[in-house]
Amino acid sequence: MPKVKFHPSQNTAEVEANTKLLLSGRKAAVDIRFGCAACRCGTCAVKVLEGAQNLSAPKKDEEGLLQKLKLPLDGTVRLACEARVNGDCSIDLSFQDDYTPHIGFDED
Repeated sequence: MPKVKFHPSQNTAEVEANTKLLLSGRKAAVDIRFGCAACRCGTCAVKVLEGAQNLSAPKKDEEGLLQKLKLPLDGTVRLACEARVNGDCSIDLSFQDDYTPHIGFDED
């Protein structure tokens, strides 16, 4: 089963393949900030330190929201409510301390 390591706490969770990062965080007893959990607000954005290739490919709605929020589309930032774990990865939650979801968000 894939392992997800969360920084800076170093907490790790072993999860079933295809588990969302948001649920993986719960299993690892870490707090991932989130709002809607439905790819509408961007509150749950996290930084991927290692294993980006082991996460599901972003769908169009996630890519669109990341773009609106002016966040990278190269896999280094993902929405925890959308990204699914398919192999080992490391996630930096301290990114959420510096990131404010609605700054730079242009409503349509």
